[in-house]
Amino acid sequence: MFIVKGEDMKKFHAMVCLLFVAGGLFAQTGMFAGLGVETNANTREGAALGGGLSFAVDLNRQFSLGLKAAISANLDTIMTLEPAALVRYYIPFKLSGFFAQAELGAAIFFEDGESYPAFLGGLALGWRFNAGKNWYLEPSVRGGYPFVWGIGLQAGLRFDL
Repeated sequence: MFIVKGEDMKKFHAMVCLLFVAGGLFAQTGMFAGLGVETNANTREGAALGGGLSFAVDLNRQFSLGLKAAISANLDTIMTLEPAALVRYYIPFKLSGFFAQAELGAAIFFEDGESYPAFLGGLALGWRFNAGKNWYLEPSVRGGYPFVWGIGLQAGLRFDL
């Protein structure tokens, strides 16, 4: 048995609180996988069309961590591959489903037989509409680098753990 006093007691309380928060963050509640379409500015001018896959694990009711991969082309000379990690936060409104999502990864541009890598970072806003018990539909908009803007729609399946 040990006795904690004074300043050490404050440190002890902070460590105990941190353990409770960390335990709650990593209690997985579900996961989801989706397939989507998007138009974005991954081109020198005009718009590019593409699609992608995403997979994430719900850490709790408000946070999810996952991966996504998207590919888009301007239907002329440029094609872009975007592998990225995502962190999603479901914003607690009276109507559930509104989310903000941060994305971090790479954009690999393919043009005239050459490839050019670039840093990818962005923020997305969207709304999850549940359709039935496990299905969902998510319209979203995103902005960031190097794609500047994107507008998409994803359909997917959610699994409770």
